[in-house]
Amino acid sequence: MRRYCCIALISISLIGMAGCQMLTSGNLFAPRFSDDAITSSVNQAMMNNINLAGIPIHVETHQGNVMLSGYVKTIRQSDTAGDVASKVPGVKSVQNNLIVRKW
Repeated sequence: MRRYCCIALISISLIGMAGCQMLTSGNLFAPRFSDDAITSSVNQAMMNNINLAGIPIHVETHQGNVMLSGYVKTIRQSDTAGDVASKVPGVKSVQNNLIVRKW
């Protein structure tokens, strides 16, 4: 009887620890995106946007955090680039370092 109680106690402890792991690791069913895939998707989204097509915007991604750099002609283009990047699946945050300057 004592042996069964010990086994039950150990089993309950292991199940509890597994539950804690699930809580700390986030959503287990959320899709995972590589940084390269996110960078490619952001670049493609920029090229597909009529206001950004042809503007050389540099995109870097680190752990889902996107950084935009380069030069644009208007504040609107800078804002649009940030909005476009933020809507790409897998993007956690966008750091918009675009510089507005007249060419």
